[in-house]
Amino acid sequence: MIVGINNYQHLPPLLTPRNDAQEIALVLSDQYGFKTQLLLDATRDQIVGALDRYRRTLSEADSLLIYYAGHGYFDKEVDQAYWAPVDAGQDTYARWVIATEVTGTAKAVPARHVLVISDSCYSGMLTRDVRLATVYGDREKYLEKMIQTKSRHVMSSGGNEPVADSDAPGHFSSHSVFANVLLQDLSQFPTKEFTAEQLFIQIKEQVGGRSKQIPQYNSIRDSAHDGGDFVFVRVRGGEVNEGAAIVHSNLKEPSPPIENPDEEAVRTALDKYEEAYASMDVQEIKKVWPSLSKDQQKEIKNGLEAPGLKAVKVQLRNRTTNIGEGKAAVECDQWMVYTFAGRRQPPQTNSVEILLAKDSRGAWAVSEVKGR
Repeated sequence: MIVGINNYQHLPPLLTPRNDAQEIALVLSDQYGFKTQLLLDATRDQIVGALDRYRRTLSEADSLLIYYAGHGYFDKEVDQAYWAPVDAGQDTYARWVIATEVTGTAKAVPARHVLVISDSCYSGMLTRDVRLATVYGDREKYLEKMIQTKSRHVMSSGGNEPVADSDAPGHFSSHSVFANVLLQDLSQFPTKEFTAEQLFIQIKEQVGGRSKQIPQYNSIRDSAHDGGDFVFVRVRGGEVNEGAAIVHSNLKEPSPPIENPDEEAVRTALDKYEEAYASMDVQEIKKVWPSLSKDQQKEIKNGLEAPGLKAVKVQLRNRTTNIGEGKAAVECDQWMVYTFAGRRQPPQTNSVEILLAKDSRGAWAVSEVKGR
C-alpha cells in the first residue's frame, strides 16, 4: 500500500510525496513483483479502509509493505504520533491517522511479514524499540531464517524531528532526500535478495551523509514480532552500479476511475476469487466459481487439505479484460504461493484465461479457468 499526499485541504501543501509514491510503486511492482495499491491525496477513510481490507484478505503466505509520504506530527502531551490524510484538519485530530491504527494493523494482519516505511516529520516516533543485527556466517541461511520467522518493523525517514520535503542541493530534487535514496538503493542493491534491515543500513548512511535527519529502523512493540525480517527479492530489472544516481522517468499515473459498471463488477469478481482461495474453503471458492464440477471440487479440496499446508495465496497479475454481452474473458498471470509447515514455498506462476458470465440476477461469476 503506497500513500503519497501533496494537496492538503487544510494544511500546507507538499512538493514531493505524490511523485515519491508513484515511483516507489513502480519500482516495487516492476522490479520486485509487488501487487501495489496506490493512494494519492487519500482521505482518512480511504487509508483506514485499505488497512482494514488487508486484515480481511491477507494470509500467512503474504508480506505487506505500507509506505507513507506526507505530513506527520508528534503530540508530546499524549505521547502519540500521527499521519495526515488529505482531509486532516489544523485544529483537530478527528481526520488524522493515529500511529496505533497503523501499528495495530501490523499486529492484527495475518501476513507473516509487515514493513511500514514512513517518510514524514516525526515518523521515528511511530515506534521506539531498537533492534539491529549484524549478519555473520552463511548469508543464505540467514535470509532463510528471516523469511521463516514472523516480523513487524517500521523504517522511518527520521526520528523525533522534521524531515526534508526535497533532496539535498546537488541531487535530483523531485523526490525527498529519503525517497530518492530509497529508490536508488532498491534499484541498485548489490544483491538480488536482501532484508529490510540490510537496506536500511545503506539508507541510513546515505541520508545521514547529505541531510540532518537520521533514519530509524525499529521493531513494533507488542506486535507478535518474532525476530524475523522483511526480505526483498528482485525478480527482474535493476542493476548494480554503486555510486551512481538514478533519475527515474516515465511515471505511471494512477489508473483513471472505472466508468463501466461491468468492468468494475468483473474486477470485484476476480478479487473475490483471490480471497476465496485464501480462505482455503472449497465452499467459498464455489460461491465465486459456481460451475465447479464435483470432480473439480474434490481435486481442489484434496489440494487444500494436503498435510502441512498452512496458507494459500492467489494473485491475478497483468490482467487484460475483454467484456461482451453477459460474458467476459480475462487473460492474466496467476501466482500461487503456499506455506508448508511454516516454510513459504517459491510462487507457482501460470498464464491463464479466466472466463466469467452473468447469472440470472446480473451478478458476475467465474465460469471457467483455462491455461494459456
